[in-house]
Amino acid sequence: TEQRRKAAKQLEGEIVRELSELDMDKVKMRVAVRTGTKLSAHGCDTVTFEISVNPGEPEKPLSKVASGGELSRIMLALKNVLTAGEDVGMLIFDEIDTGVSGVAAQRVAEKLASLGRTKQVLCVTHLPQIAAMAQQQYLVEKAEHGGRTYTNIRLLDREGRRYELARLSGGDMITDIQLAGAEELLARDERFRASLS
Repeated sequence: TEQRRKAAKQLEGEIVRELSELDMDKVKMRVAVRTGTKLSAHGCDTVTFEISVNPGEPEKPLSKVASGGELSRIMLALKNVLTAGEDVGMLIFDEIDTGVSGVAAQRVAEKLASLGRTKQVLCVTHLPQIAAMAQQQYLVEKAEHGGRTYTNIRLLDREGRRYELARLSGGDMITDIQLAGAEELLARDERFRASLS
């Protein structure tokens, strides 16, 4: 119990620090270790993650408070903290962008790019901000042939990336303005990566 409480305090601080970098700088988090009377294979303790995402609100169980976008960022922070000292070579995120947009999406993209410096990061995304930060971007498409569905995966070159980023932001009506916006996203990624060096 003592070890759990000590580890809980350390984990709280590390997760809050990660979340502040993911546009959640007002978050308060508690890893609550409560000791009961029933002994199990794991001891008498119950551990819950409690969070407050809005100033003035008390910490409540994560499952009851966090929105989809907040849960996405919390999972990213947790994975980053829990794998930091481990020999984990790859992290896989399937739609880590759920419920995030704007500045939050940019912060998630930057965090993923930073993680990519030390680990292999595979990320399925529908957000141009996140896709633009990839070192390599693949297009995954489903197609039907002869009554069966097939999945095609294609590595995109820079022009393919620009077009796909424009499509992600604008749908099937690709305009010069959307292509220019996609180019700006790619340029921002290059500047961000240069700042990490």
